Amino acid sequence: MREPRQKSSKEPDEHLPPFWIFGSDSRGRPLDPRVRDVAEQLWRFAYRLVDAELHDPASAAQIVEKVAGEVSSRLHDTPGIDSNLKGYFMTALRRRVRHQFMAGNRVAYEGLVSELEINHHLTSPDFYREIEQHLCIELILDLLSHEGQHMLHFRMLDFSWTEIGRRLGLSAKQARSRFYYELEKVRSKLLRNRTEDMAPSEESD
Repeated sequence: MREPRQKSSKEPDEHLPPFWIFGSDSRGRPLDPRVRDVAEQLWRFAYRLVDAELHDPASAAQIVEKVAGEVSSRLHDTPGIDSNLKGYFMTALRRRVRHQFMAGNRVAYEGLVSELEINHHLTSPDFYREIEQHLCIELILDLLSHEGQHMLHFRMLDFSWTEIGRRLGLSAKQARSRFYYELEKVRSKLLRNRTEDMAPSEESD
């Protein structure tokens, strides 16, 4: 994702609207004031990023509000991210914009949603793969331990194993090993469930 062009602090920004976001996170808890401060500091950058990538600057406030809510929730659950809160917020913002860009450009079709496959006006050859990956991630999140969920979120936000380990009090190697151990437990559970589901049909044959 390309970076928006930077203006000097003295250069006027005539189209930049005033900063505003609601004061609660995605779970209805009060927005952490540190997150609100970071969001306000990055408001100009966020507005330019949304304008450059999505060509829809009017949606910038809504996007920043969603990111602020997510980051505030994460900060509540994982206080260690406050060591680089600005960097965490920027990474989450870029990921949100990238996700929205992909969602907005993935499908172009005519008619009702039920006609999607009939008309098959798909602009992305990996449309179904993207859906499968999203569903797979949601399933894995449900089965991971609390710590495993945090590590997966960090990886999705492009944090390195060194950064993740630092927040968990582990080395990079330990963090990586623990994460893949958690994934292996999920894999074993899924295979076990699949075997149990197939057992009745095999007995009936």
